[in-house]
Amino acid sequence: MKRYDVLVCGAGHAGVEAALAAARMGSDTLLLTGNIDTIGKMSCNPAIGGQAKGQMVREIDALGGEMAINADFTGIQFRLLNESKGPAVQSPRVQCDKKAYQFRLKNTVELQLHLDLFQATVTGLIFNKGKIVGCRTNLDLDFFGQCVVVTTGTFLQGLIHVGQNKSEGGRLGDFSAKALSASFLEAGIELQRFKTGTPPRISGRSIDFNKMKEQKGDAPPTFLSFHDTRKDAELFHVEHLFSNSGWRPGSNQISCWITYTTPKSAEIVLQNLHKSAMYSGKITGTGPRYCPSIEDKFVRFSNKTRHIIYLEPEGRHTDEYYVSGLSTSLPFDVQLDLVHSISGLEKAHLLRPAYAIEYDFAPPIQLLPTLESKKIENLFFAGQINGTSGYEEAAGQGIIAGINAAAKTQNTSPLVLQRHDAYIGVMIDDLVTKGTTEPYRMFTSRAEYRLLFNHGSAELRLFDFAKRYNLLPQNRLKAIGEKKASIESEIQKLETSRSNGTLWADKIRRGLAPKDLPEDFHFLSKPVQDQILYRIKYKGYLEQELRLVGRLCHLDAVKIPPSLDFLSIRGLRKESALKLHQKRPFSLGQASRISGVNPADISILMVFIAAQNRAKSLSSSLDKNQQNGN
Repeated sequence: MKRYDVLVCGAGHAGVEAALAAARMGSDTLLLTGNIDTIGKMSCNPAIGGQAKGQMVREIDALGGEMAINADFTGIQFRLLNESKGPAVQSPRVQCDKKAYQFRLKNTVELQLHLDLFQATVTGLIFNKGKIVGCRTNLDLDFFGQCVVVTTGTFLQGLIHVGQNKSEGGRLGDFSAKALSASFLEAGIELQRFKTGTPPRISGRSIDFNKMKEQKGDAPPTFLSFHDTRKDAELFHVEHLFSNSGWRPGSNQISCWITYTTPKSAEIVLQNLHKSAMYSGKITGTGPRYCPSIEDKFVRFSNKTRHIIYLEPEGRHTDEYYVSGLSTSLPFDVQLDLVHSISGLEKAHLLRPAYAIEYDFAPPIQLLPTLESKKIENLFFAGQINGTSGYEEAAGQGIIAGINAAAKTQNTSPLVLQRHDAYIGVMIDDLVTKGTTEPYRMFTSRAEYRLLFNHGSAELRLFDFAKRYNLLPQNRLKAIGEKKASIESEIQKLETSRSNGTLWADKIRRGLAPKDLPEDFHFLSKPVQDQILYRIKYKGYLEQELRLVGRLCHLDAVKIPPSLDFLSIRGLRKESALKLHQKRPFSLGQASRISGVNPADISILMVFIAAQNRAKSLSSSLDKNQQNGN
């Protein structure tokens, strides 16, 4: 009977962040899920973070999201990837206890003010005059809200493949959302098919770890969330609140293990390719390029004699292991032979089979940069329905969709992160500008300004957005502001004060060890020290990137009218006009990033839009004069 501000359909990683963001902004929010017991479930690997993904999770934390703190308090191993490389590409990663992660996130949702939770499967959308106003469920209950965020993951007409066997489901053991796709098509939203997969799980007591290399966690650990701007009391309170499904971050870390495939593994796969659902033609959807199945690895990389396999524990209180690197859709009997061909797994007992899954997604060029549908007002999409893969990519979209849905109900301006603001901004711009022909995954190489995106700077980069949209508690906003001021003050001091006639900053750039810096530097916190050293050491490169941002930002500031007829603009190449007509870019900057649109096309567009704006301005002036009787 209640009318909500925001409805969120689906409680995976995108849905949870969307619902929490909207509720924390004060919008009355309802989170609908087909199964309350699988809120925030880690359907595939038991880890959060990684290359570029770790930076993105820190951005989610900087915007008030839950993924980072949830991973820290349920983490069983912490590692900083690329530690030997530059700080810009170093990425934190946390191996989590799957069940603890899921239960703690469920409890977070249950305790959140302004957020209701209900178990029902969404079967259709309710529209009124081109706007979405609610959704229908399998219980014959309709729910109404001003905005709806759809985060259906892999459940839209999900089809699971194990060899030639196929069954309906969004993941193994779960249902398939079959009715909702028809509702999208009825609304004029295009759908296509993608494929993803997951490896088998095996019993730990059947693994011979003596044949494997141990991979321990880091000491001290690098956390995903920003602990230095949270009060100790706040962190301990959180730990106490979720004592049944969380623990002190970094404590009692558990090892992962490394092994490799063998020539026998390759032989088994290649001899049984015709039985693979992917290679036999049973699967029509496109799979992820950068997370290939074991079949793809042996076919596409035939020159490699072996492939690395990681054995990752799924939790503290289970003996189940995730076999990372062995995603496949081969029949179960072949999977068994394949696993037994790997060093240390000769006697492994499989608990769950590997499988591939096909599902519907909506090509994301149908969205605005706010993640709102171009076709249906107040309808937002986030997560795998937009063609992405990965928990982190889903959560990054979820928090932006939730913020913008709440902002719309509150009549405030939307949040659009630019490519120079965050990895989240890069991802969303890639999706809504270029679309994707395969499941999208974030990499540091996708960001032109990745030197600006070192993981420790996320709070500082996104501070103004967090403050403007009231995304963080006041005490944390104050702490971030003080941290920012402290960094800027110390940099100023080191750039202007000298030691033996040489600027301290120049000494740092020449390789001075931090231990040799002035005494007051060592009273600063480690995160503050790291940011000071990073900004001073890479000052020239950072300034160069900022100059580039300045030159390109003016294009993003020029908005393209939604009704602009690209096909009628004289001088615009036909190929460009067709692509612009199809993708309907939001700004000149977005138009410039569309493949096939060249600088000459952008110049013509700029002149045309400027002429239109002048004509409108002149017409408005004439109208005012007429009204005044002049």
